[in-house]
Amino acid sequence: MIIQRVVLNSRPGKNGVPVAENFRLEQSTIADTVPAGHVLVKTLYLSVDPYMAKLQ
Repeated sequence: MIIQRVVLNSRPGKNGVPVAENFRLEQSTIADTVPAGHVLVKTLYLSVDPYMAKLQ
């Protein structure tokens, strides 16, 4: 199975505001079957809120 994933390419700049160049889109292949004792999940929504960022 071919999936797409968003990967953090670089840390955001001094002010911590992310820009498109901080991320890259990759394609990856995963197995079509799930081994016994494992689970395959699909993320529908993901939130990274500003209060979660560590300020320096």
